[in-house]
Amino acid sequence: MKRSLFFLAVFFTILFSSCEKEEYTEPVSIGFEFSMDALQMSEGAKAGSFTIDKGTLVLQTLEFDGRRDQGDDYYFTSGFATPLMAELHTKIANQKVEYDIPQGIYNRIELNFSMGVESENAICFEGRFQRGPMDEVPVIFEYPFQEQIRVRAKNNLGSDQIVISKDNPLKAKIIMNVPNMFQFVNMSMIRNAQTTQQNGGQTIKITNTQNTEIFNLVASRLDNAIYVVFE
Repeated sequence: MKRSLFFLAVFFTILFSSCEKEEYTEPVSIGFEFSMDALQMSEGAKAGSFTIDKGTLVLQTLEFDGRRDQGDDYYFTSGFATPLMAELHTKIANQKVEYDIPQGIYNRIELNFSMGVESENAICFEGRFQRGPMDEVPVIFEYPFQEQIRVRAKNNLGSDQIVISKDNPLKAKIIMNVPNMFQFVNMSMIRNAQTTQQNGGQTIKITNTQNTEIFNLVASRLDNAIYVVFE
């Protein structure tokens, strides 16, 4: 009798262990969405306002590095045959970004983004400077260099721990933090920025060759440009 109970216990231990292992290897499909936090800067109605509310991000590759409590850690690199071009203000990309990721409790998920290609700016923002009631000047920011940014993802409560489960569907939201990038830029700098003729009118272009003081301030915040939330 004792011998039978022993083998029965071993059987159920193996069974539960097998089910648990299967659970931690079974993948869940997670979509990746690209968007932005818009910038709104103002010094009162008479002083005008500065807005950035459109943006584009170009990626060559995306790397996922996940560390789990149980089960093996999970890592992959996704290279885009055609560069990923994400229109941040509409949350629309030129291709679907979705990956099968094993279930589990992840203590840390880090994403590495390789931005930009030779023929396209890595980042482009568009907005406007309202100098007066009837005086609006378009603003364009262009970052032409290829860069890599590594970001630690958070859950919707701001914690590192992310639970990926078929019973709790998640979406990975990659968000460009435009206010953070323009943190050191003030209205006086925009007001005094040089303009260039474009499409028959004046435009403020912020690039590595035009309005470089503003460009360098924004570029210096690139490491804080993106945050990722799984929710």
